[in-house]
Amino acid sequence: MNTLDLCRVFGKAMLRFCPLVAAPVAVSEDDMKPRYVADDATLRKACASFKRSGAIGVDTEFVRVRTYFPMLGLIQVSDKRRTWLIDPLALSDLSPFAAVLTDRSVLKVMHSCSEDLEVLSYLTGDPPGPIFDTQIAASFLGHGFQSGYQQLSKELFGAEMGKSETRSDWLRRPLSENQIRYAAMDVACLLPMQRELSKQLRKLGRLSWAEEEFTRMRRDSTRDYEPEEYYLRFGGLWQYDRRELGLMRDLFAWRERRAMTRDLPRSFITQDATLRALVKHKPLTMRDLSDMEGIKPSFVRRYGRTLTRIVREAMKAPEETLPETPQRPPNPRKVGRMVEKLRPIVAETAESLGLPPELVARKRSIIDLTENVLRGQENPLPDELSGWRKGAIGDKLLQALKK
Repeated sequence: MNTLDLCRVFGKAMLRFCPLVAAPVAVSEDDMKPRYVADDATLRKACASFKRSGAIGVDTEFVRVRTYFPMLGLIQVSDKRRTWLIDPLALSDLSPFAAVLTDRSVLKVMHSCSEDLEVLSYLTGDPPGPIFDTQIAASFLGHGFQSGYQQLSKELFGAEMGKSETRSDWLRRPLSENQIRYAAMDVACLLPMQRELSKQLRKLGRLSWAEEEFTRMRRDSTRDYEPEEYYLRFGGLWQYDRRELGLMRDLFAWRERRAMTRDLPRSFITQDATLRALVKHKPLTMRDLSDMEGIKPSFVRRYGRTLTRIVREAMKAPEETLPETPQRPPNPRKVGRMVEKLRPIVAETAESLGLPPELVARKRSIIDLTENVLRGQENPLPDELSGWRKGAIGDKLLQALKK
């Protein structure tokens, strides 16, 4: 049974994608069942089929509650003929599928795929690609900024998708019939969606716009940060001197490595606030650490020697090894006034293009642009306002700021 037939079960509107079919086809429950892949030989055969198909729909189910790394529970794939459920818990070698994910001749179609890309990148090493994100594509066609898969299936095909297994335990075996049905539906319409959305994007001349977004999402979702770079995610770093920044870098790098090694969430090791308090108080001894407000004796016993050693070493580190203090940001009130001045331009441009304002220019991008202009940067447009956005909105915003 092909994916169009499976989608047809969810709505008669699907018939318009298959003009040779004059009336709905009766489909049995057995026909709807996807191919379950639980042994290495079947996976190799399936992956050979995927490579010949030229495009596959992909989704994942994973759990990330008590671990650092996501625990992959299921991989769903649709090709032009059927749907497949790949069971990573039953397989000893997922490398054939990893090869498909990085095969440039096979388009990977997903919906809202940032988390899926991150999870799958642990299999591939390199980011999966090329990709087509149906949520992003739909946003360029008037379906809202973050249209859900169920909503989009209904709008395009009249397909009713269930949500009953959204928070299911995907690590438990055997999977229930409801889980199997839900998992299959999550990829069944992806390839038809991609074909229809691509056709509409070409008509509007916006396919290249969407492809820019796919590339940006693929890059950002699989960006590999070194442990020493984790502290850069925090705001207000300009308030610390270089030695404090060096200490912050080292403390957060220690937690990052420990969390990875033990495969635990960062917060299970210690909270961000605790590490930042260590930067402020700089405890050199176990006694210093014990005297800090909010520090429990169990924390001192478990990590005290390591953390005080990190503090002592950071206090003695050569000046040339310390990070540079970031430039102080412009006055927030001035930035706020300028950002408010730009909001109408974004709204008017979004309305003229028929696009959500968030897609045209996010608030964060506008703030970054404003701060770059106030700092006198030679090329103030941030990355997210480059590409199609530069002509659509970036140059307008820049011109307004320079008046």
